[in-house]
Amino acid sequence: MNRKFALTIILVAILVISTIVVLITRPHPPIEPAEEIGAYYYIWWGIGINNHWIKDNIKGTPFLGYYNSSDSRVADQHILFAKQHKIDFFAVSWIGKGDWLNWDFSIIDQNLRSGLLQAPHLKDFNFCLFYETKLVLDNALNDNKSFTEIFLNDTHYAAEQYFANPSYLRINSDPVLFVYNVPYLYQKLPVQVVQGLLDSVRHQLAKMGVYLYIIGDMGGGPSPPSANSDWLYSMNATTSYFFDPGKQNATGWNEVLEDARTYYPQWLSRMNSKGIAFVPNAYPGFNNTNNTGVSPPWTVLPRNETQFRSMLEIALNHADSNLGIAMITSWNEWMEGTTIEPSMEEGELFLHVVYNIVPELP
Repeated sequence: MNRKFALTIILVAILVISTIVVLITRPHPPIEPAEEIGAYYYIWWGIGINNHWIKDNIKGTPFLGYYNSSDSRVADQHILFAKQHKIDFFAVSWIGKGDWLNWDFSIIDQNLRSGLLQAPHLKDFNFCLFYETKLVLDNALNDNKSFTEIFLNDTHYAAEQYFANPSYLRINSDPVLFVYNVPYLYQKLPVQVVQGLLDSVRHQLAKMGVYLYIIGDMGGGPSPPSANSDWLYSMNATTSYFFDPGKQNATGWNEVLEDARTYYPQWLSRMNSKGIAFVPNAYPGFNNTNNTGVSPPWTVLPRNETQFRSMLEIALNHADSNLGIAMITSWNEWMEGTTIEPSMEEGELFLHVVYNIVPELP
């Protein structure tokens, strides 16, 4: 072997070894939790026996027209709009199986199965259930039915029908269930009944090999519950659906944003002290004028692109570092004026806010 060739071999070997050392010793960038953006999604639209488009005070005009939630083509367009603007999942307003009540509950469940679940692009999107406890509980009490039995049946049914769906939202392999207004359960039922029900649900589903990740909505006030509150029992995470409507009505966006800056850090700190995650929330406005069951004075927080941007930024800055989820109220609650779904009046204005604020995934 001549000296020139031998020298070349040595140099190549040095380069290879140096490259390997660099690859081994170069520090890895910190792993950041992926931001998951969810929006509350309503599937009660276009029902013949309870047509909200006709009977309720709708704030705005959907770009897709007065659609029926059972139409998979509409649901598919919703998914496409959402995906294009960095929204990752819908938390679907759900009132259970609904076969115990002669009203629209069972139709709403059918809308989920024939609408969203049949949307072709759901395979690239996620959904989870958002259990409407207040509606179910109030109707159960009015109909002299057992809420605990209904809730047990509904979660068992959900496990059979929905939790195994490949697009169902999971955290650490566990299906996610949002539970609306947990404090209301404790107002209407004894503490031991509510907590026993949660224990029963978890025990029942565990026998099926299902372990729920429950995100409890803690109601409308801005302050977090105390660390030893009964409300936190069996919760994996909590969220604050709205801030105080009274403050919204009295002082508007300045007070809402000040509440968000003040209380979201408190929520995050207090929940983490209990080993519970926190899911912050943002919304573009609120208006319950002339809604069914609501009397004056109405609560009106004007829809505002700039203020929504600010609130969403605050929410993202206080998303739990381990969970990384923030919610938007809402995709399509047209009666309360919280929608970000494209409209004839505003186009995709509020979706563009989401797209511009939410960071790109790595």
